[in-house]
Amino acid sequence: MSKIKRKFYKKVSPLIGNFLDSLFLTDFSRRGLDYYHNYHENDYSFNKDDVCLIHVPRTGGGSLRFYLEKNKNFFTLNKGAQHYPVSLICNPKEYKYVSIFRNPIDRVISHYNMLLETKTKVASFGFSNWLKNDRFSKNLYCQYFSGHVYEDVNEQIFNSALDNIKNFFFIINFEKFENEIKELLKKLNLDHNIEIKNYSYRMQKNFDEDISKMKILTKEYNSWDLKLFNEFINLKKK
Repeated sequence: MSKIKRKFYKKVSPLIGNFLDSLFLTDFSRRGLDYYHNYHENDYSFNKDDVCLIHVPRTGGGSLRFYLEKNKNFFTLNKGAQHYPVSLICNPKEYKYVSIFRNPIDRVISHYNMLLETKTKVASFGFSNWLKNDRFSKNLYCQYFSGHVYEDVNEQIFNSALDNIKNFFFIINFEKFENEIKELLKKLNLDHNIEIKNYSYRMQKNFDEDISKMKILTKEYNSWDLKLFNEFINLKKK
């Protein structure tokens, strides 16, 4: 990407996007920045000996990344991009993917809270409007684990995500964060006799909406992710 394009997508695109978002309750202000940061790419390639982290936002992926970077075979996409889905080029049956699975209801509300803190325009119109208008507020796990980002999740995409997580090298249960990171490090032959810390940024609560209502709405808009999460929990029990 040329310097002029980089400057446009970093500086100008959010300004134009914010104006459009104010008018139409869209999320255009993030599209240019996501492109600038190489977020959500699904056509990258990496070596079969490498380990690729699928970092779904608000799951503690930044902390996991800190420990995985000690592995010389840790794959980093395009100068440190943080958030990208499974590559459609590299099937999990042949390539090593790791990730963290958090209860989708908790993840979505945390995601909304983060967007309020960063003053993302579409979130400023309230939780229900964000759910209706931001594609990444709905079934993001299925999008990321299938590789089909920016698409409405259906049975085909859900089944693709389910097939993929069955072949992941390792998926951490967010509720068992510390113990399962140690288990993963041991599996990678890395030092696991260490204290695990969660380096994720802990932000204050930025909304005053009824949390019980938010959970009901989240459940309605994320049924595929909840179904996938239940499948994941059952796989962990085996």
